Amino acid sequence: FEIHPGPGGAVAVWDPDAEREGDIIFAGTRLRPDAFVFLLTRVCGHPTVPCAAAVVDRLGLGPIPGGGDRQGTAFRIPVDLAAGSGTGVSAAERAAVVRRLADPAAVAADFLRPGHVYPLRARPGLLAERTGHTEATVAMCTAAGLAPVGVCCELMNPDGTMASAADFEVAAVSWGLPLIEIPDLRAWL
Repeated sequence: FEIHPGPGGAVAVWDPDAEREGDIIFAGTRLRPDAFVFLLTRVCGHPTVPCAAAVVDRLGLGPIPGGGDRQGTAFRIPVDLAAGSGTGVSAAERAAVVRRLADPAAVAADFLRPGHVYPLRARPGLLAERTGHTEATVAMCTAAGLAPVGVCCELMNPDGTMASAADFEVAAVSWGLPLIEIPDLRAWL
């Protein structure tokens, strides 16, 4: 989002209702490899790539088979770049996949399936339809005038438990990140 000098312009978003978890969110358009390093080594959750429904549909990103998770998250089959030469696991390769997903010129053939980057399909009505981190990510990207693709990752404590509200606030302050709750974001947008 380039709105704060924290790690790559990330924003900390707390969900006080459904998940009672906090995610660190980056816009996807100019995502740098160091953002993925930060997510994997400091945030320690599962990085996913929320995309507007139109992006998912245009790129033919099909759903992962099964009944889905408890929160109604619309997971898609993970992807890598078809033009890549590595395994797809490195921070640089993952960031390149996200930037390509955010590129309006991207086409379905740009991606290998399965891969190492997990797209999520946001509900078309965004936060008016579902108040999850997927929709919050896409809504913030859209509000910032950026492509409707971002990265979100839940904050996990070093002991493997999910961060409480207090843990999340301490992390956001220590990293210098703006902190917002999903209901406040929904009211603002």
